[in-house]
Amino acid sequence: MLKLFLLLVLFLSSHVVTAQVIDTLIDVGSYKLHFKIIKGNSTEILFESGGGITVAQWDSIITPVHSRTGATIITYDRQGFATSGFDTANYTILNEIKGLETGLRKLGYGSKPILLVGHSLGAFYTRVYASRNVAHTKGIVMLDPRIPSFADMAFARSVYYSLDSVTLKKESLALYYVLANMERNSNFVRRVPVKPGLPILNVMAETGTFDSISDNERFQSDQRSFVKEGSNRVLLLAKGSTHNIPLDQPQLVIDQIVSYHKKYLY
Repeated sequence: MLKLFLLLVLFLSSHVVTAQVIDTLIDVGSYKLHFKIIKGNSTEILFESGGGITVAQWDSIITPVHSRTGATIITYDRQGFATSGFDTANYTILNEIKGLETGLRKLGYGSKPILLVGHSLGAFYTRVYASRNVAHTKGIVMLDPRIPSFADMAFARSVYYSLDSVTLKKESLALYYVLANMERNSNFVRRVPVKPGLPILNVMAETGTFDSISDNERFQSDQRSFVKEGSNRVLLLAKGSTHNIPLDQPQLVIDQIVSYHKKYLY
């Protein structure tokens, strides 16, 4: 039994050591994108961070998911964050996705079965990516996602007009652009079709992220409506979690991603 135990430990240790990690900047045209990838088998899981958050958001998530699925794990920093470059002249969510697609092609990914995971604003990006890569996208896991709607557009407009734009531009130009384009991006994504029957898991936080009770209720109401509007969509309440579900409930996130991977990518 001791010998068997030692062999098992040696096997698991060698698996961790041999997992190849790519940490690189890829030229996607007018700027470079920072990618962090754990190489795996033919299936892929692409993570989209919340607004203004770097790939560090997924640090407690990606290694366990890779270990349990064997999938290639893809994370990246969107324009202007961490070491990723910034093309302010052509900054739109569609151009961001085109840049992502270019980076993935150069790295040899994006043409195989893929599961998308997006937190908050990241759900916008998963929806646009899925609409442009219908054949390869096998499912989406959304973590307390923003849902594009007229109400969301009105909220985004109110946030933008409440900003101290001058100060924000000096402190974080990338975050300024994210907030300044929230309404336009919401309007764009609202009109992006979601493939009928695409498996989507919407994990909703129990506690809202906004100061206003009405804003929190609207945020949750939009998620419930989105799930009801399509087939093969499931709503899961993350009990005890605030908006940042990956931070508050990492094990829940890991388990649900692994479950979706086994169900739709095996």
